[in-house]
Amino acid sequence: MILPDPEKPVRLNVKYDKDASFLAGGLFTDFMISVISEDDSIIKNINPARISMKMWKLSTSGNRPPANAETFSCNKIKDNDKEDGCFYFRDKVIPNKVGTYCIQFGFMMDKTNILNSEQVIVEVLPNQPVKLVPKIKPPTPAVSNVRSVASRTLVRDLHLSITDDYNNHTGIDLVGTIIATIKGSNEEDTDTPLFIGKVRTLEFPFVNGSAEIVSLVLAESSPGRDSTEYFIVFEPRLPLLSRTLEPYILPFMFYNDVKKQQQMAALTKEKDQLSQSIIMYKSLFEASQQLLNEMKCQVEEARLKEAQLRNELKIHNIDIPTTQQVPHIEALLKRKLSEQEELKKKPRRSCTLPNYTKGSGDVLGKIAHLAQIEDDRAAMVISWHLASDMDCVVTLTTDAARRIYDETQGRQQVLPLDSIYKKTLPDWKRPLPHFRNGKLYFKPIGDPVFARDLLTFPDNVEHCETVFGMLLGDTIILDNLDAANHYRKEVVKITHCPTLLTRDGDRIRSNGKFGGLQNKAPPMDKLRGMVFGAPVPKQCLILGEQIDLLQQYRSAVCKVDSVNKDLNSQLEYLRTPDMKKKKQELDEHEKNLKLIEEKLGMTPIRKCNDSLRHSPKVEMTDCPIPPKRMRREATRQNRIITKTDV
Repeated sequence: MILPDPEKPVRLNVKYDKDASFLAGGLFTDFMISVISEDDSIIKNINPARISMKMWKLSTSGNRPPANAETFSCNKIKDNDKEDGCFYFRDKVIPNKVGTYCIQFGFMMDKTNILNSEQVIVEVLPNQPVKLVPKIKPPTPAVSNVRSVASRTLVRDLHLSITDDYNNHTGIDLVGTIIATIKGSNEEDTDTPLFIGKVRTLEFPFVNGSAEIVSLVLAESSPGRDSTEYFIVFEPRLPLLSRTLEPYILPFMFYNDVKKQQQMAALTKEKDQLSQSIIMYKSLFEASQQLLNEMKCQVEEARLKEAQLRNELKIHNIDIPTTQQVPHIEALLKRKLSEQEELKKKPRRSCTLPNYTKGSGDVLGKIAHLAQIEDDRAAMVISWHLASDMDCVVTLTTDAARRIYDETQGRQQVLPLDSIYKKTLPDWKRPLPHFRNGKLYFKPIGDPVFARDLLTFPDNVEHCETVFGMLLGDTIILDNLDAANHYRKEVVKITHCPTLLTRDGDRIRSNGKFGGLQNKAPPMDKLRGMVFGAPVPKQCLILGEQIDLLQQYRSAVCKVDSVNKDLNSQLEYLRTPDMKKKKQELDEHEKNLKLIEEKLGMTPIRKCNDSLRHSPKVEMTDCPIPPKRMRREATRQNRIITKTDV
């Protein structure tokens, strides 16, 4: 019969709130990941660096992760994370564009093999409605108040809709009206142009998240000052929405002279083209600068991590040279792994009692396999003291215990944890009885210690503390019988004395009785393998810590090298002739735009929008740095700008 391997990973278990909504630019719900073995139990003691999360947008090419899939690391374990062996992905940013995305978690079993979870498909929805925007940005109108309708037309076929902060269309269920109002840059200006019909405002229906405006025309002989800039403010009125949305503002130029209007219309068109080019250039330079700043932060973080790990290695008396670091680390790792393997191969005490096959996660195993004891003498006497319980199978539930009882026709001892009265269990933090109110009542001999404190639990610590707390209670172990008798004689003067065991194999029961064969442990070889095994040698654990630190340090060194290369590459890119040329072109465009705006008598759009909304101008330094994903996408897109684009 082939038994399932409790250390062989076969799948990843993913838990999350499946009823959660995923709004663009928000935060994902928490994901809890565990690695499941062949026997359906959770594998513990896994390095969190081996667990990762990948996310990408689904496409028609299939659902395999692309090379540029975004990768996340798991978060640090919190104090209130009770489930041992679980890894948490918290506060991960949701993509800012709506669509169907795929999330997959992976466990790196070795350098070449990755165990992937089932794919989690999520639908990213638009966030809260924020502003009114045109489907296609119209050119800046230049109109006059003459008889010709074409010369008085402000807008044709304008499609307005609502978006969130990330320009995702939303508000499909909203119904209301759009109020179009002509305003001047000065609120006290009463001589503003009027729409056809001699009105200053018009209403348009807003249905299913959008409004269609076929045309907006000025009234013939409309008032207005010649060569003056005015604004059409499209303000949404939506009764179902409690918040106020940002209106769409369209500037236009008004002229009394038809010829002048035609000339200015040509200038206005040129202004719009220059404005668009400047936006593209600035987007390129800002994204490049933000990416540069982020890379500098990454270099600093990588260096700090490398320095921190270097200091930790020094605590372990491991010095790494400043040159040829990776080869030196590889050689050290090889030597440490070899030493660790040799230690693991050395024979050590083990329990030869066959364990019970775990049919489900409700079975913990036999008592003899749940704990380990380092000291041979203590292991002998405690194993003998619990001899009648060593073969007992511990289960989490009475149902599981009953199932084992039935399968073995009642021959197998079982202990269900849900049947234990826990209020009478000992406090594992309680001091030994020779301490009273925090003070030493008498000076004991024989190195007394609670027997339970000599146990170590490879797995299920909380459950094992319950089991051995019940089985051992406050049993104390000392060096020999004389020390035990002295201890009991003094303790009974102040309190009840628990069972005492000695490292020589004697037992004094809690009622004071000792002596006889039933109170003397046989030699280790007479216990027939029913003895608690020895844990891995401490030196082996120390080597494990050193190996883990060296592996982390190797990754940190490689990370420093990688981010430095990225930073140098970005700096070189910013110094290329192409980028210098783009900077010169931007300066020229800004100068030309300023000259055209002076000819048109227009206010820069940013200033006019700010004054109309009565909101203070936001400086770039106050804006939060966008996520890395946004900045890198913007940089990739902007790098393809050529002269023909602008």
